[in-house]
Amino acid sequence: MTPQPPYVLGIDGGTNAIKVGLYDLRGNRIGYGACPYSTTFSHPGWAEQSPNDWWDGLVQATRACLAEAAVPPEEVIALSADATTCTLVLLDGRGQHIGPALLWMDVRASAQAEQIFATGDSALRYSLAGCSAEWMPPKMLWLQQHEPERYAAAHSVVEYVDWLGYRLTGKLALNINTITQRWFYDRSTGGWPLSFFEAIGLGDLHAKLPKEVLPLGDVLGGLQPEAADALQLPVGIPVAVNGGDAFVSLLGLRVVEPGDLGLITGSSNVLAGLSAERFHHAGIFGAYPDAVLPGLFLVEGGQASTGSVLAWLRDHFAKDLLAQSAATGISAYTLLEAEAEQVPVGSDGLVVLDYFQGNRTPHTDSLARGAMWGLSLQTGRGHVYRAMMEGIAYGTRAILQTFKANNYVVKRIVASGGATRSPLFMQIYADVTGVPIVLTEEPEATLLSSAILAAYAAGAFASLPEASTRMVRPSASFVPDPARHDRYDAFYQFYAETYPQLRALMHRMSGFVAQAN
Repeated sequence: MTPQPPYVLGIDGGTNAIKVGLYDLRGNRIGYGACPYSTTFSHPGWAEQSPNDWWDGLVQATRACLAEAAVPPEEVIALSADATTCTLVLLDGRGQHIGPALLWMDVRASAQAEQIFATGDSALRYSLAGCSAEWMPPKMLWLQQHEPERYAAAHSVVEYVDWLGYRLTGKLALNINTITQRWFYDRSTGGWPLSFFEAIGLGDLHAKLPKEVLPLGDVLGGLQPEAADALQLPVGIPVAVNGGDAFVSLLGLRVVEPGDLGLITGSSNVLAGLSAERFHHAGIFGAYPDAVLPGLFLVEGGQASTGSVLAWLRDHFAKDLLAQSAATGISAYTLLEAEAEQVPVGSDGLVVLDYFQGNRTPHTDSLARGAMWGLSLQTGRGHVYRAMMEGIAYGTRAILQTFKANNYVVKRIVASGGATRSPLFMQIYADVTGVPIVLTEEPEATLLSSAILAAYAAGAFASLPEASTRMVRPSASFVPDPARHDRYDAFYQFYAETYPQLRALMHRMSGFVAQAN
């Protein structure tokens, strides 16, 4: 399909790099650019980045993208930028950032998160099993307690995505997506939970928050001259309001109706979908009102360690395959999968618990750890690799069952990310969960989502669901095999019973190791 003008620019501010893609209105990507940036880990649990690096990276990546596309700049009619969620930027009265940004993975505020959760405030209904140290209120409370001068100097508090919008347009506003997910904002009950802020000791925080809250796809403003010159784009073209990367990616997966679920794979997994009904339950994050589409509720689950578990095995126990990969150009993962394909369903009774970095949902237990049992002298590396893929899929199934227990039934999963490169892994997901898995033509679902928001803001489509439907095309699909699914039922039960049996022991061990260190 030959790309045709006009074009829209999608920007994705990720953890390790900023990426830029140029698309036509049928979702064809014609240009791409990326620029990495660094993260500073100055203390245990800390993770910081420089907003200056973000902007320099955006300029470099955008110019590379436009150079590859080789289209006239005037054919670009809009742009939009998503970014990581829970990455905080403090701004002074002149709009300059004060110190480094606190990255989403910064968990220095663990004690503050426990302090906040102990209040039992009704605002915590979005996360009934605990308050994450990643989220905005714990981080701001930490800053107030440990860096009071910086906290006091903050005139405005925004996320990475809103900072990008500010640099592009000169307008400071908040997007409804990130503040509903992680800042406890609820438009249906009046917006900001002021009594909650008072209860946790942040009564003055509301004064630091930009007053305007905008939905996804609204026009934030026109591209201001300074930014247009740096990016080599037309002055004044619309910049669309955007949100957190993992959740706006639903648009790039065409997950715009209840019943579909987005599975964003990588080092960890994010599972997200849209519900017509509001519900809150331990083991589920959400449901967040209006966070993606007005009138629908965003439902979220997550697995802390997925692709990172497979990488751990590759890096520590497959060095021979890494050497073979370097010599042949065949991925070490492909070589490991060839071994795993020789192993039967259930890995001859080997069970792997995928909690290497704790459990996000449904247990929300940061002290949980990985486990492996059922080892025998028959067990080989292929058994372990397949059991790890199965364990990750079991973790996904546990989340789906928690959803189903709350009348949120998933009929189809649309997957993106690194795991989708493995047909074996995708079939295991389908067979374990009993739910069809669909892939899309554009692997960069988040980039495409930003382009979809830009196209809607430019007036090319009447609604975001229409834009998503027109710009996203399915590709491969994986249908559950009934016989394998039935076989997996028994192995899943062994997986599900493992955590309750080991929980107390894991907590004792985690505490012992922390004390020893």
